[in-house]
Amino acid sequence: MTIRTFPVLGALILCSAAGATHGTAPRWCRARQPPSWHRVLASSVVSLSRRASVLPIAGAGDGRRFFAQLYSPDFSGVVRIDARTSRLTRIRRFPSARNDQADGSFDGRWFVWNEYHSLSDFFADFTTFAWDSRTGTLLQIGAAKKDLDGNFWASPWRQPDVRNGLATWTQGVGPDGETTEVHVYNLASRTDRIVRTGHAQGSFFVAGPIAVWPESLAPGGRTRMLAANPYTGEEVAAPGSLARLRGISALFTDGRTFAYPSAKFISLWWSPSTRTAPHRIFSAKPPNSYVDNSVRIAGRFVIFSSLGRGYVADTRLHRYVKIGGDPAAIDRKALIVSSWTHGKHLHPRNRIMFVPLRSLPPPGRC
Repeated sequence: MTIRTFPVLGALILCSAAGATHGTAPRWCRARQPPSWHRVLASSVVSLSRRASVLPIAGAGDGRRFFAQLYSPDFSGVVRIDARTSRLTRIRRFPSARNDQADGSFDGRWFVWNEYHSLSDFFADFTTFAWDSRTGTLLQIGAAKKDLDGNFWASPWRQPDVRNGLATWTQGVGPDGETTEVHVYNLASRTDRIVRTGHAQGSFFVAGPIAVWPESLAPGGRTRMLAANPYTGEEVAAPGSLARLRGISALFTDGRTFAYPSAKFISLWWSPSTRTAPHRIFSAKPPNSYVDNSVRIAGRFVIFSSLGRGYVADTRLHRYVKIGGDPAAIDRKALIVSSWTHGKHLHPRNRIMFVPLRSLPPPGRC
């Protein structure tokens, strides 16, 4: 699932401030959609999505399966789906099929997600779970906290991240709606460590591993990236080019490469590593349009959306192409695309297309 936040709402929820990014963009261009693209999508529909509501969350890293929310008469909850056979692994049933939704990430062994329990509180009421794909063990590793009146503290939006058996997320703990804690949970030792209490936004991992998050250090100030050693909680310098980012709140990384919308959500930036200055690869047009916060990256490919149009970018070829659907998730083995929802539906029954990257047609000429 992708929970999108538009620029004005994003600024309110994420406290994102306008800021500068760095780097001179190489020659990027919008390529023509290959003639074979529609044929590839049509042949990649997951049959389960024709008869139930399937909302993808993340690929399973094997080119065959993916994690999703499933809403059906028999079962509603978090599942792993075999894209070819539609065979299910039921991971956790939602307590409320109407109100509950999930978003998370996968590190090759552990799938970690936030389960949100309300449609009207900006994701304040949530529980964090982890599932071991080797053993089937399900753990509750975190939960939202309440104030003295029994209301949940507001938390910044971002799904938990997991790398190498470590999970991280940020949650609200303070009365001003901005005080937060950055958690790092060691899934081997089953211990939770708070590495930061302040005004942190959603945390994530980069190679090292190092826990990183955006934070404004003064009221009204632009966010900057802060970092900590996830094993000790000791503050460390944000790696390389991340340290120079200001006002960035929706960065996504596969641990090495990263991409993000600009502070005002009007352009998309990418870098192959923290040792390299980011380059602008896309500018939203016309004026007052935006790049939303659904950006995802895996290796050479970046997926993103702007004004209801989905794109996949090839960072080796410096080209991006319109997908013709909603880019829902990507990992190093597969791209997952959803047909667009028309009208308002609580649980839309969209066609889900699972495309192994080896089958992805190369972009045409610009």
